[in-house]
Amino acid sequence: MIANRLRPVAYVTAAALTLGGAFYAGVAYAADPKLDLAKDSINKAIALVKAAEKPGPKGYGGHRASALRNLNQALRDIDKAKAFADRTPKKQGEATGNPADVND
Repeated sequence: MIANRLRPVAYVTAAALTLGGAFYAGVAYAADPKLDLAKDSINKAIALVKAAEKPGPKGYGGHRASALRNLNQALRDIDKAKAFADRTPKKQGEATGNPADVND
């Protein structure tokens, strides 16, 4: 009788521990969320550059197209940085987030 009453509590506890463990594992190795913010900013910049109206018959002299290529390359590089960070766990005392620590 008591076992039947405790069964739902056991299920809820097991589910909470499983989800908590999965969340912790994801947080432990997730790349810096600032990279996601950078990607959002780049996507907005791409949309703005694409929406820019041509100033005259010569357009932007190829600079608009070049900017779009560079922005798209930046998105690819951020994805590579995130993938690298996610597959290499941080060691103690490594990568503090200080710009002086950058060793790309």
